[in-house]
Amino acid sequence: MARFRFSRSTCFLPLSARRASLLVVLVVATVVGALLGLALGGWLEAGPIAVIAGFLGTLAAGIVRNTLLVKAWGAIGVEDVGTPFTIVIYAALASFAGSLTADLIMLFIGAMPAVAIGGLAGLLSAVLLGLLMMAYRMNPDRPANR
Repeated sequence: MARFRFSRSTCFLPLSARRASLLVVLVVATVVGALLGLALGGWLEAGPIAVIAGFLGTLAAGIVRNTLLVKAWGAIGVEDVGTPFTIVIYAALASFAGSLTADLIMLFIGAMPAVAIGGLAGLLSAVLLGLLMMAYRMNPDRPANR
């Protein structure tokens, strides 16, 4: 079996592994956000629910990506070092933009259940995490990335 190696200088992670990694990040953050929305729905308004769900969903997705997913890639022969924790922290800070966007979408649509607000906040925040992950992995030496 061919063994793929990822390093910051080569950025050789198979396209299927990158897609699966982004999909896992999106799913985990959405599920965590929805569960937090369900748990906090009776106690908080939509804005704080969105911010908490997006922030914690992004952190959970980053942790799952850096622990479980890296181990899973190693088991099938794809060597990946994970995403640096600094990028996950940047994404957690950027998750406030995704969370507040979910709150604004809720204002435009109308009344939404807290589960939907939390899930949407987690999803939009995970999109920002995915963008940061992809930007980190880009190799500036490749002509296609200029």
